[in-house]
Amino acid sequence: MNQRHNTRRLWYLPAFLLPALLLTIAYAAEGFAPFGDRSILTSDMASQYVEFFCGLKSGDVFFSWSKALGTSYIGVFSYYLSSPLSLLTLLVPNECMPVGLLWLTVLKFGLAGLTAFLFFSRRFPCRGATALLCSACYAMCAYSVAYSTCIMWLDGVIWLPVILLGLDQLLDGTRRWPFACALAVCFLSTWYISYMIGGFCLLWFLVQAVLRRLSLREALQRLGSFLLCALWALCLTAWLWLPTLLTMFSGKFSIALTDYAGLVNFSPLELLAQFLPGRFQPFSENLPFLFCGSLTAAGFIAYFFLRGVPVREKLAYGALVLTLVLSMWLSPLDRVWHLFKYPNFFFYRYSFLLSFVLVLLAGQALDRGLAALDAWRPRLLRPAALLLALLVCADLTYNAAATFARVAETQGYESYSDYQSYYAANAALVEEADSLAKGDGFYRIGATRDRGLNAPLSFGYNGITHYSSFFNSDVNRLLKSLGFAQSWYWTAYYGSTPLTDGLLSIRYVLSETPMPDSYAAVDSQDGLTLYENPTVLPLAFAADPDVLSLELTGSDPFQNQNLLFSALSGQDSQLFFPIAPATTVEEADGTVTLTFQGNGLPIYANLSASGLIDLRVNGVYLTELNTSETRCIHYLGTPAVGETLTAVIRCSSLQDWSGRFYTLDQALLSSGLAALGGDSQPQADGSTVRLELTVTEAQAVVTTIPAEDGWTAYVDGQPAELTTFLGAFLAVELPPG
Repeated sequence: MNQRHNTRRLWYLPAFLLPALLLTIAYAAEGFAPFGDRSILTSDMASQYVEFFCGLKSGDVFFSWSKALGTSYIGVFSYYLSSPLSLLTLLVPNECMPVGLLWLTVLKFGLAGLTAFLFFSRRFPCRGATALLCSACYAMCAYSVAYSTCIMWLDGVIWLPVILLGLDQLLDGTRRWPFACALAVCFLSTWYISYMIGGFCLLWFLVQAVLRRLSLREALQRLGSFLLCALWALCLTAWLWLPTLLTMFSGKFSIALTDYAGLVNFSPLELLAQFLPGRFQPFSENLPFLFCGSLTAAGFIAYFFLRGVPVREKLAYGALVLTLVLSMWLSPLDRVWHLFKYPNFFFYRYSFLLSFVLVLLAGQALDRGLAALDAWRPRLLRPAALLLALLVCADLTYNAAATFARVAETQGYESYSDYQSYYAANAALVEEADSLAKGDGFYRIGATRDRGLNAPLSFGYNGITHYSSFFNSDVNRLLKSLGFAQSWYWTAYYGSTPLTDGLLSIRYVLSETPMPDSYAAVDSQDGLTLYENPTVLPLAFAADPDVLSLELTGSDPFQNQNLLFSALSGQDSQLFFPIAPATTVEEADGTVTLTFQGNGLPIYANLSASGLIDLRVNGVYLTELNTSETRCIHYLGTPAVGETLTAVIRCSSLQDWSGRFYTLDQALLSSGLAALGGDSQPQADGSTVRLELTVTEAQAVVTTIPAEDGWTAYVDGQPAELTTFLGAFLAVELPPG
């Protein structure tokens, strides 16, 4: 036994290095940095994950001011970053993070190969080559290659074999702690995929109970141990996954999104094609990634024709495979695997479970085939195994490279040099803003150039934008009612006005487009300009308690802002007042030319309607209008008295232009906000905010801190009841004194 174990240990390093090397070759072949200028940034890796890993250096776990005005961060941390391997990115400079994530992906593929070898080497104890090839097929399966862009899910691929090793020991009636500990670590690393692994473990338990011919009493005893281990692991990690789950109910689970189109998700013929190499379909296509080597497909079929395998075993594993296939084919079963929620993008996030079973069964056929060859022609065994290994490696590498090439065609990868230029410019201007502020109270930064709406996390500043599955739906609805771009899970800075900037403490703006004249340009880097906003309210300020009853129910964001300004300032004058173009010329091709006579005030347009293509102002291209990020308020310019401003909008449908355009009374805004600001600046220390003020009559402390569970308020050291402002922000009513 010791000699066999020592022999098996010699295979550990190759088991790790083989998938790591094959993936590296595929990356190099497709020109990924450091082998070329293509970065691994695409889809959510570009818009979310890379920023989250950059933000990990801030040390945020439970709360972050960089996320959507200051909201719970535990969901983002536990879903995307809680893997212990994520700590390695702390050693990577943020400007090099795409390369750091590439090597982290390579590491995870290698670890998946190693853990798979630990499992397969116990199933094929006499032939290390079989276990090695099987571990490579599992680690390099199409699921892992395609979903390498979702790097946090790869931890589930790593931990599955370890969990099943522990479960086998539990079924043998020997030790329970390996299974419980492996589950707990998996919950910490990737709780979302752990849910799917847990479901698979229950199916595995049933299969192994049948194969071991456990009596009903033994099966129930083992099941009790199974449930106790799972409960222990859940309780041990509840501090992480429980608040995360609660956060989802205030965000992702609180809104209705796309649902399944019917009972079945695809045709059987479409499924069969997914077992071929290089068959990557765009992430929006409703097909699973099932390829795990041509050898696996052939070996899986051969397994059911092996004479020495008991019928009971074939039926048990066949039922397991059928259950997983039906789970993908039938939408009600697929829903169960995805926490009873339709997966938007990235379908069949559990398909690696089927790949594991297929590789296991194919390995049995391969092992018997090599054993037969060894008995028939021993001299041919080594060259045949070597040739087979080369073919398997070429097959797996081709699939990986072809997958990356197809992703480049269908979705594209971001240039690594562009990412570095973007990061350098933003980092320099954020540092400049911090230097200008000189620690003078709390402030936020807005940005009109944002790779994925998570720049505040990446650069460590207090921001407004965020995009992930963990959002505050009340904040999103409010910002949309004020004219900001908002769609699906995210909210953006696009659509701001001087009033919303002032209310939300946006003291600085990073913009590649012109800002209103009242904003002072401070510095520029790589086409990006840092602007300073002269009129900013503090994070918390005193206001008339009547503002707490204000509701913004209208659809016109300018009228909503007028109501908000009047309620806060006590002035009845309109801050925004409507204007009409001096002339409107509509062309047959859908182009509309709008001419405005200047009066020295800034002009804004509500361009949130569909059917708009792009916008030009005074002959200069400003922005496209047919994306969710641009369906919002737009600043057109500030023409002087006697000057004209010409806006040209291309449209794909007829439009009603009435009530779309407004000008802003900047002087009224400045005086109104100045009266609200007060003399005391709140101090924010982590998730603690302190404000000193004296009131002579009953008032309310109004904040722009998103209202979420977990906040408590104290006035003069005594607990005070929290309420909300605009249905989204925290507020406290104060007695005089």
